Amino acid sequence: MAEEVQTRLLLRLETGVDEAVFLRGLDSRFGPEFNLERRLGHTLILSFAPPLPGSEAEALAARIADLPDVMYAEPPGPRMQPQFVPNDFFYPDQWNLFETYGIDAQNAWDRTRGNSSVVIAQIDTGILDHEDLDNARILPGYDFVSDPAAANDGDGIDPDPTDPGDAVVADECGAGSPADDSSWHGLLVAGVMVATADNTLGVAGVDHRARLLPVRAFGKCGGDFADILTGMSWAAGLPVTGVPDNPNPADVINLSFAGSDPCSPAIQDIIDQIRARGVVLVAAAGNDGMTDMSTVLPANCEGVIAVAATNRVGDRAAYSNHGTRVDISAPGGETGNFGRDAISTTHNDGPVTAGNDIYVSASGTSLAAAQVSAGVALMRALDPDITPDTVASLLINSAQPFPGGSSCTTSLCGAGILDLDAALQLVSQSGSAVADDGGGGGCVLAADRRPDIGLVLLLMAILGIRLVRRSSL
Repeated sequence: MAEEVQTRLLLRLETGVDEAVFLRGLDSRFGPEFNLERRLGHTLILSFAPPLPGSEAEALAARIADLPDVMYAEPPGPRMQPQFVPNDFFYPDQWNLFETYGIDAQNAWDRTRGNSSVVIAQIDTGILDHEDLDNARILPGYDFVSDPAAANDGDGIDPDPTDPGDAVVADECGAGSPADDSSWHGLLVAGVMVATADNTLGVAGVDHRARLLPVRAFGKCGGDFADILTGMSWAAGLPVTGVPDNPNPADVINLSFAGSDPCSPAIQDIIDQIRARGVVLVAAAGNDGMTDMSTVLPANCEGVIAVAATNRVGDRAAYSNHGTRVDISAPGGETGNFGRDAISTTHNDGPVTAGNDIYVSASGTSLAAAQVSAGVALMRALDPDITPDTVASLLINSAQPFPGGSSCTTSLCGAGILDLDAALQLVSQSGSAVADDGGGGGCVLAADRRPDIGLVLLLMAILGIRLVRRSSL
């Protein structure tokens, strides 16, 4: 990028100095032709010609500032651009993007709004078309729900990640299990990450250019963990038997689900293989309000960025799991106050099969993790080669401290609240940044044994989220 030129200096003289005499002598002493452009109180704005590159203008200002008659002299700084503020209908309600205890996305977008070469994969219930999702940014994903009954789409593993719905009747997921409507969980999470911004509709996602890779591993009654591991592996570009290689390997994989079991050696090994390909893994801490994170899978695995949820005033969201294993927090919201304190995102009003596009206010560590994943995508937009370890370090080192008196501390909720603008600033300072291109409530997983992985599959639950419906536009 070419160095910005300067044509002005800010100058203030010491008290008692004859301004006219001083200015007459500047031209002869320093070369450029100076003119008094305007006064700002005691400060003078001087224009000069010819224009100078920024470094030369700084050197000139330093020489003038050394004169005994001068209080200060300096260039006025770089040319500023207006802050990008999306015009999406519900954006004023998206406090998590711009309020004090939000993620400061609004300032971050002046550094980058993303890059189409970056891929965010989400392991979830699949994806639906929605008026606020740009189909050009949705990559061909895959459906890894292997049990046709759970898949609810007539077959098992197939190349169509469309969410057919996961509604269940009473006792369908085990004796005593309740009936439940379709969650459309994948659509909720996708909206947080990549909803189209500045289109007057709905909401704004955190990343405005990255592409989404939908990987379906959850169906009716949750997800089989072998299917989840398969989807994670395929999303990262690892070979999977019987399935074509993924032509669009992910930069970051969002894991907005949680279950109860230690991270076994086999699972940790698969995660290590994924990270060895440069893929960042981000997982929800879970919604059970637990302090011990040692059994919250996959957030308890080494190398996975574990995300807890905060509320609008920077406290721990009451439902959020917490503890020393948490790396960072992000807004997950709470559904009181008529939904005003929750997270606005995309949804569908179909109780069983897909119906109409709507928007809802929701809460959960699923949504907190989604904001971190999209933030990682913005970091990769600035530096495509930034490593998973460096990503985690920069997120932690740039996090906003919890407010005084908060129920969150660094021993409970990680380093602080995601500060996206500060994280991007650290990426830019790292030396390799590139220019911007313009708790429970779901069904448990089925326990089973799969000899290809050689471990007992674990009981897990897709994260429950509390919804407050909003009218479609």
